[in-house]
Amino acid sequence: MLLILVGSVLGLIYKSLEWIWINDNFQRNRKHLFSFENFLLLIITYVILLVGFGFIYTMIEASGTSIILESGNEVEPPFLHKMGTGMYFSAVTLFSLGYGDVVPIGVGRPLAVLEALIGYLLPAAFVMRTVIDFEGSLFKERG
Repeated sequence: MLLILVGSVLGLIYKSLEWIWINDNFQRNRKHLFSFENFLLLIITYVILLVGFGFIYTMIEASGTSIILESGNEVEPPFLHKMGTGMYFSAVTLFSLGYGDVVPIGVGRPLAVLEALIGYLLPAAFVMRTVIDFEGSLFKERG
């Protein structure tokens, strides 16, 4: 059951990002390298990833399987504390490699590695996409 929930959240993360990035439903200003629309796209992408992975950590913790330790101890109830710790861990992992106050264990380690990898690759992907869109708009104007 837990695997289905985690898979569902990962699928939801993918579909949300696909809707924004691949299907071009988010109107980006392609005539400028830096624009408010591009900045907003990056923020929305980070929020989707942060909340999605935060829910994954929270669901696994709430199921009784400990995957993160807070100050060397298992994350204790209530649920809102587990959720806060999961979201915090997700944010710290997405934007850096963490501070060490909350650490992954067990299956949390590959999840944290995946999230950190996405967090590091996302800026490069965003810059590449922006440059490609900008050059494409210049080519259309000249051609």
